[in-house]
Amino acid sequence: AGRLPDGRVALALRGRDGATVLLAVDAFASPPLVTLEAGEPALAVEPGFVRAVAAALRGTTLTAVRARRGDRLLRLSFSSRSRFGVGDELELYLELVPRFGNLVLVKGERVVTAAKEFSPADNAQRAVAAGLAYALPPLPPEAMFLPKIVAQSGVERDAFLAFAQSDEAMRDPLYAYRRDGMLLQAHLVPLPAFADMDCTREASLLDVLGELRVQDVGLVERERAGRRRRAVVKRLMQRERKVRDELALLAAKRARAAARDAVRIEGDRIFATLHELPENARADAKERAVKLFAEYKKLAAAVPHIDRRERDVRMVLDAVDALRWEAERIAPEDLDDLESVVAQMDPHASAAVRPAPVRKRKRAPLEFRTAGGSRIVVGRSPSENAEVTFKVARPNDLWFHARGIPGAHVILARDDRSEPPEQDIESAASLAAYYSKAKTNLKVPIDYTLRKHVRKQRNAPPGLVWFTDAKTVTVEPRGTLVDSPAGNATA
Repeated sequence: AGRLPDGRVALALRGRDGATVLLAVDAFASPPLVTLEAGEPALAVEPGFVRAVAAALRGTTLTAVRARRGDRLLRLSFSSRSRFGVGDELELYLELVPRFGNLVLVKGERVVTAAKEFSPADNAQRAVAAGLAYALPPLPPEAMFLPKIVAQSGVERDAFLAFAQSDEAMRDPLYAYRRDGMLLQAHLVPLPAFADMDCTREASLLDVLGELRVQDVGLVERERAGRRRRAVVKRLMQRERKVRDELALLAAKRARAAARDAVRIEGDRIFATLHELPENARADAKERAVKLFAEYKKLAAAVPHIDRRERDVRMVLDAVDALRWEAERIAPEDLDDLESVVAQMDPHASAAVRPAPVRKRKRAPLEFRTAGGSRIVVGRSPSENAEVTFKVARPNDLWFHARGIPGAHVILARDDRSEPPEQDIESAASLAAYYSKAKTNLKVPIDYTLRKHVRKQRNAPPGLVWFTDAKTVTVEPRGTLVDSPAGNATA
């Protein structure tokens, strides 16, 4: 027994045939779930309840599993026998009641340990604590035996209760209802309220619960990924606001520098009329003219610096735009990479504070093989774009990118280094269009050039490049190869 990485308590059960299954319990989920899962993962044994259960049940035999009718309560019975023939019995109760779930280990009707303990002071009707006699949770009132969803379907109450408590109900397949492949409801009886959905008959409640578990995990993961994406976009928007504020300041400085001739003219005028001024005013006028000439020289010298800084700031703006698009399209498993890249863009973070680039197990790139014998490789994240361009591609391979908009780096290579056929160039360009911000457009212009004409942008995030000697082809975005509906893709 132990705890899974996602927090569920699990029992590793080994059958007589040597196969191991995992009985995983999430008593505090909504709804509480019990699932049987394949495999033999490492279970973390933690102090407290989990450690006590692991120590008590290790080496015992699961002899029976019982359910209380009309309730969400399971009792798992375990037995063991010492080498001296002394028997021992333990019960693990799974109280699967929404908002009141619990796991309780009982020996001789006394509580050994519980996931959630509470004293008589906490609950006057029922206490659960080590050493106390175990009392079953009270049954729900009889009125609750008829679920609301069944009552709304017009099922007669007494008939339903009689069926639900019969052996027939335990044998008959469940009615499971789905919409767009998502499980929404399952019950003992057909539910007219769900008649417009896809209905199947399922023989195993465990299979239904397992499907619900996978579905819930997927929803949770998508929501977690969504929160991370939104956090990245928020940071990028803050960076964009600061960059645009700096551009406004640079524009004001540029306007001042552009008007520097007026400063010089005013200084010339002062010197030209200096002899017309009274003797006691000439020193102040001369000092003012000197300051004006100094300001003129300073403004003239500032222009190249303004040009360079404005170019650098606009590169940051391009990087922000590209990374915002990456936040929309990137796969959840690449979010670490994106977060690391965005964090490194912070100009105020010192090298010691900035997070190191994420190191993860290297995956195979997204690769396509054409009927013409070419290999097309597509980058799926900022770091993978850099990897595809500067490590995978050879100098004379063709490099593709959507013109003027964020997009993936795409490489077209030939194993024999020969010229690729036009159809393969079109295929690579169509993939570059599909994996770009313009994937929903009917036609997208794609620039392509030899990889040796592509270079990294200085001090820019991974994947931002300069390129020269490019040709342009306009194509329709396609996520598969032009010559093969199946796509011939590997990843």
